[in-house]
Amino acid sequence: MKKKFLLTDLFDTYAQFCHCAPGADTSADFDSLQGSAVAARKRIVTIIGEEVFSLIVTMGSEDVVKSFLQTAMANLTLATQIAFDAVNRRKNDVNVYKYEMEGMKRAYMENFYNAMDSLISELMEPISDETEEIYRKISEAWHKTRYFTMVESCKVKTADEFDAIYTIDLSYLFFFRCIPLQKEVLDEGIGAYFSRLEEMGTTAQGEENHETVYLAQRIEPMLKLALVKKTVAKALRRFDILEFPDTIRNLFDDNTASRSGSDEASRAVTLAAQLDGEVETLLHSVDLLLEADEGNDYTSYSAENTPQDNIYIMP
Repeated sequence: MKKKFLLTDLFDTYAQFCHCAPGADTSADFDSLQGSAVAARKRIVTIIGEEVFSLIVTMGSEDVVKSFLQTAMANLTLATQIAFDAVNRRKNDVNVYKYEMEGMKRAYMENFYNAMDSLISELMEPISDETEEIYRKISEAWHKTRYFTMVESCKVKTADEFDAIYTIDLSYLFFFRCIPLQKEVLDEGIGAYFSRLEEMGTTAQGEENHETVYLAQRIEPMLKLALVKKTVAKALRRFDILEFPDTIRNLFDDNTASRSGSDEASRAVTLAAQLDGEVETLLHSVDLLLEADEGNDYTSYSAENTPQDNIYIMP
C-alpha cells in the first residue's frame, strides 16, 4: 500500500507553502489543507505521472523543477480549498461575496497553470552525458507517462509544431492536455486522410511520380491545420477557460474588466463553431485536390464512392 501523501513531503514549512501561493492564509496550517492537497495532487499526477511526482519530491528545495511543482501544488490546493473556507467564514458571520471567491480562485488557477507549463517545459529538456542522475531518472519516468506515450499516435507530435500551425504561446501544458483530443479527432475521420496521404506518397515514390509527391506535400499542411483547429475546437467545449493560452483566450475576451464566466463560455462555444467551419472548408479543399488528382469531376462536399470507402453514400 502506498504511503499517504502529506504536504510536509513537498514543503519544509508552512511559510514556504505561503511563499508559493500569494494571499494564502498565514493563520492556517497543513492539517487544515490536507483534504484539498490530496485532490490537488491527484490532478497533477494525472498529467505528469506518479513516478515523476515522487522523484521531484526527493529533490532539494533549491531546485527549479521542484519549485515549479511546489507552486503548482500550493495554488491548486488553495483553489480547491476556497469553497470550504467560504463556508467556515459564513459560520462565523463573515460575509464572503461570490465575485471575491471567483476572483481568488481564478488567480490561484492561473498560477497553477503557469507553474505546470513551466514544469512540463523543464521535463521536455533533452538529457546529455552531463545530466545529473536525478534529472535522468525524471526524464525516463516522464517518457513513460500516459500523455507522452500517446504522442506517438498523433500527427502533430510537439508543442513547437502545434504552435507553428496554430499559436498557443508555446504552452507545453495546453499541448499535452490536448493530446487525447488530437487522437480523438484523428479517430473520428481526419486520420483517414493522413492514411490516404501516406499511401499516395509511398506509391508515388515507387513510381517516381513527382506530381503526386508534390500534391501530397501540398495537402499535408492543410490536413495538419484542420487537425489542430478541430482539436482546439474540442478543447473550447471541454476545458476550463483558464486552461487556454492568452492568445486563444483573447479571441473571446473583448473586455477583461467586465467579463463573466457565462459570457466567456458562450464566446468559447462560438469560437469553436467558427473553427469547425474553417475545418470543413479545409477538408473540402483537400477533397477537391484529391479528386482532381484521380481525374474525377468533383463538384460538391459529398465525395464519390470508391472501392476503398468503408461507408458508401447513397443517392
